[in-house]
Amino acid sequence: MEARQIKKDSLISAGKPFLSVFAGPGYTPEAGLLIGGGLLYTFTTDPKQPDLQRSSIPLLGMISSRGNIGLSSTINTFWLGDRLRVKLITKVSNVNDDYFGIGYETNSSLSRGKETTAYNRVYFQFQPRVDFRILPHLYLGLSYLYSSFNVKETNPIMNEDPNYLAFGPKIKESGLVYSLTYDSRDVVVNAYKGFYAAISYYNSSKHLGGNQDFDVMDMDLRYYKTINRPGNTLAFRWYGRRAYGEVPYSAMTLIGDTSILRGYLNGQYRDKAGVAMVGEWRYMFLDKTGNKSKHGISTWLGAGTVANDLGELEHWLPNLGLGYRLELQPRMNLRVDFGLGKKSSGLYFNFSEAF
Repeated sequence: MEARQIKKDSLISAGKPFLSVFAGPGYTPEAGLLIGGGLLYTFTTDPKQPDLQRSSIPLLGMISSRGNIGLSSTINTFWLGDRLRVKLITKVSNVNDDYFGIGYETNSSLSRGKETTAYNRVYFQFQPRVDFRILPHLYLGLSYLYSSFNVKETNPIMNEDPNYLAFGPKIKESGLVYSLTYDSRDVVVNAYKGFYAAISYYNSSKHLGGNQDFDVMDMDLRYYKTINRPGNTLAFRWYGRRAYGEVPYSAMTLIGDTSILRGYLNGQYRDKAGVAMVGEWRYMFLDKTGNKSKHGISTWLGAGTVANDLGELEHWLPNLGLGYRLELQPRMNLRVDFGLGKKSSGLYFNFSEAF
């Protein structure tokens, strides 16, 4: 059975392109009820190399009951026998969001509402990235990040918040990201086995067209192990981030989104430093022939926190959840996750695994 499944999965890097389309309802803590949808286009850059991972171009969009509108895409492409990886992240949104301030103590007890935390912002991000393989599984990366964060309507908290008053409603970041990555995963967007370790340094500089000067260091560790057969996977992640210098409210380390601590309101907890960890079990069911079917489930348990410095981390926030997987294309899943946090929950749709 395992040999048949491996042969089937090898088709992800061969043959003609695939296009999948999906739409459906959802809910997130930030947006409320929403209608989301998108498309996923996958292809190979060299059909003569069956072991080369398929490149993917997803496009996700949503409109919510809170009046939020957003489009996002994370393109992953693999070239020259995986000696070169090219990635592009683009995001644009106009959302009614929440701002609680910076830190943990006040944010954990503050009531969310139109008269307290609600505000409106328009956000744009453009981030191309290239990674060059210098040794087996080892990549040296360079990325350019540009983003604009424009607050249109404030709330009472922002009007008294020292950080917001210092940096104002219009934040523009422009800087370079330098990274070193070890990646032995079998498939980047849905790994069954392998190890991933990345460390990066980001310098936002006014000299490159932004209006902010600060630095960020982060580390991302992931491990994947197949249990008995392909499609039965244990996945683990540890993520840490520390921002340095005069850091605006928009660039603080955040807890909670579609990939880290699913179920928490993204941005309720923000500060210069943060750590999150999660363990997840992913299980694809078998069909009547004993092969991996197109349906699966996942469940996870995690925790995270933020503080002004890594040495001050405490007040750990618990996180758990349950998800459904639908394989739209070989090893390319539609992900539907329901996450629970401390006084918070969320339902998420995406075209790749959380990590």
